[in-house]
Amino acid sequence: AAATPKVMAQAQNVAAAATGMKSDKRQTPITPPGSISQEHFQAHCTSCHLCVSKCPSHVLKPAFMEYGFGGMMQPTVFFEKGFCNFDCTVCGDVCPNGAILPLTKEQKHLTQMGKVVFIEENCIVYRDGTSCGACSEHCPTQALSMIPFKDGLTIPHIDTEICVGCGGCEYVCPARPFRAVYIEGNAVQQEAKPFTDNHQEEIQVDDFGF
Repeated sequence: AAATPKVMAQAQNVAAAATGMKSDKRQTPITPPGSISQEHFQAHCTSCHLCVSKCPSHVLKPAFMEYGFGGMMQPTVFFEKGFCNFDCTVCGDVCPNGAILPLTKEQKHLTQMGKVVFIEENCIVYRDGTSCGACSEHCPTQALSMIPFKDGLTIPHIDTEICVGCGGCEYVCPARPFRAVYIEGNAVQQEAKPFTDNHQEEIQVDDFGF
């Protein structure tokens, strides 16, 4: 009985692959922002799970085999239940062992724990001719934007240099069983390039504006 859901999921994945969808399996696990690198994180983390219990977005979970046998139960970033809040620095603030270093909000905004990957074949815009854009709407750095596609539709376009790997796009992507966007971890965390906020406020104009 316990194996049944896994068997059914595997069958669904095989069927999806047969239709041209591609796997969204992460090759490199994501360590929490401020952990410097997977090597640093694993060397200092004692699996106390303070970061797991305090994470307000519930994106940290104990690893199974993501880090190999030596990293079982050490926290890894997982976007099934949410995404890493752009302004949140809780995990670094509570870590008692230096595995996750404290970050200011400004530092967090440029800490790249992973990079976005876009798989066009999985996108519902490409597959179903359906309008979407959820990934772009949830991207805090505009690393995901929508560009013209066909028949009046737009499709995601990525800029990995300004992506911080927050997982907002992965969390909201409606494509199943394989998402069209996901975050591939950085073995060594990098500094993202600063982004320009292109948000334009709506201006109220009285009468004719003169």
